[in-house]
Order: sequence, then C-alpha cells, then structure tokens
Amino acid sequence: MPIHAPTFPFSETPSLAAWTAYFCHAVQNADLPVLAETSEALEALRLDEDRVDANLLGEVISADPLMTLKVQAYAASHRSKRLLTDTETVTAALVMMGISPFFREFGLQPTVEAHLVDQPDALCGLQAVITRAHRAATFALSFAVHRMDHDAPVIHQAALLHDFADMLMWCHAPILARQMRLAQLADTTLRSSALQEQVLGVKLPELQHALMLVWRLPDLLVRCADA
Repeated sequence: MPIHAPTFPFSETPSLAAWTAYFCHAVQNADLPVLAETSEALEALRLDEDRVDANLLGEVISADPLMTLKVQAYAASHRSKRLLTDTETVTAALVMMGISPFFREFGLQPTVEAHLVDQPDALCGLQAVITRAHRAATFALSFAVHRMDHDAPVIHQAALLHDFADMLMWCHAPILARQMRLAQLADTTLRSSALQEQVLGVKLPELQHALMLVWRLPDLLVRCADA
C-alpha cells in the first residue's frame, strides 16, 4: 500500500517524534475540535457561570473524549508543583483550575462536525470510534463499581480515552485514517499494528503513550489507558 506524502499533516518524515510534536501543537493551540453538543453545552453553561460547579461541568466534559483529553492535557501542564497528587479525573482538574479560569481558558470550542463538514466518511469514522469508546467506558465503570473499586472514575475515563490516538487521526489525518480503514475492510487478516506502521510510520498505541507522557497525564490514568 503506497503512502502519499501530501496526505501527511506535516512536512517531516513520518515518525513517532513527528506525530507527537504535531499533535502536541494541535492540542496546545486549541486546534482539536470537540463534539458539537459539547461545544453548545459549554456555551450554555458559560451564560450561567455563577451556578456552575465542577461536578456539573465535569459531567458535560466527561461525555466527550476529545474535550476530556483537552482539559486533562491542559490541567497536567499547568499543575502546581506544590500539589502532591495528580488530578486524575476531569472533575478534580476543574476543582484545581476553578470554574471562571476554565471558561477564560476554554473559549468557544471548534466542532468536529464543522471541521469535517466536507469529509462525511471521516466524520462517520470518528463517530464510530467515539461510540466504541463510550461502550467500553460504560462497561469498565459498571465492572469497577461492581468490584467497589475506589478508582472507578479514573477507570471510566481511561476507557473513554483508550483509543484517543485513533480519534486524533480521524480529526487531523482523515485521509490516512480512511486509508487504513479501507485496507482492513478489504483484507480482514491485516494486523492493525503492521498496517499502522506501513501507513503512518508509527503504531498508534506507541503514539498514544508518548502523548500521554509529554502531556504529563496522571500516572494512574496512563497505566489504565495502556492496559
């Protein structure tokens, strides 16, 4: 399967370092879109900021893996050295940040629906990954609650983010994401890891782990997401 250079969102040779740098820049510069319903809900809450608390805001954000990723990456990179523990959940991150600072930092959020308006196949691909993530997160939370696991919220969030590198590809490299999807549909014996290396020049789990380390996401979240 040939790789066409123009499909890459950067000029460097595709590698773990190149992809990591690209996505770090995208997230840090607020170029990562979120679900339209999330953007709309946040704007509604912004208008009633005085009545918003971390739990209410956290529920909205935690329903969207892309927004969850943005908030956790921001919170981790702005974490005070005086804090002895990680902010392992979105709600904990919001408590640390404060509601008003959150709304100041996170303005009107771009949406995946607008970002991929001319690429309906890519939008469908992204929505499929997000739907799968929600199912996995619901199952993980139910199992954790059944076991009375105190880390249930972190386990839920980790399951929600388990395939976030795949989501990033559909958002920012949809041609490559579609290329891999079509290849697997044509040949179900293709191994995902081999296909990813061939098309992207990197395995998605390796990219995801590298991003979590660069963003300094909580250790427990990283361990759960890697599992």
